[in-house]
Amino acid sequence: MAKAYVLIVNEAGTEDSVISNLNKIDSVKEAHGTYGSYDNLTKLESNDEQKIQHDISNGIRKLSKINSTLTLLVDEKNHFKKITQIEKEVLEKYMAQAFVIIHCNKSQESMVLQELKKITEIIDGDGLVGSFEIICKLVAPTYDEISKIISKQIRKVPNIKSTITLNVVGNQGFSK
Repeated sequence: MAKAYVLIVNEAGTEDSVISNLNKIDSVKEAHGTYGSYDNLTKLESNDEQKIQHDISNGIRKLSKINSTLTLLVDEKNHFKKITQIEKEVLEKYMAQAFVIIHCNKSQESMVLQELKKITEIIDGDGLVGSFEIICKLVAPTYDEISKIISKQIRKVPNIKSTITLNVVGNQGFSK
């Protein structure tokens, strides 16, 4: 299955409207308001890579109120998922969440992904093609705990050069 993430910067205060419009795009499976460099993070999935490209170019980028986007293409061979859909829904409802975008040393993304998989709170990880090498999703009881996991575990993994954290805004978004 083809996957991509789109990071979105939108006009201030329009996050709910943008997320509502993203929910109408077929290949968009998740969209979350985020704190950080981007206002929204969107995950797309489809059996057809062309469908994802079409939905990004002719769907997401055409939405009003969006100022800019950054597309992260997923390497289909380099990923892990540790939980079921039902478990994911429960965690998303009751736990703080964040996405961490990771830049690694050259050709080390597979090894880094294997190390990240050992961190209990990381529930999903995807290798990327392009400017960054990995994106992972983590959950914890509080954002303070997320901060500790990032600083004391994720950033200690060998061959990670830098990270960008996008904390998910509670109750602003969807998963389908």
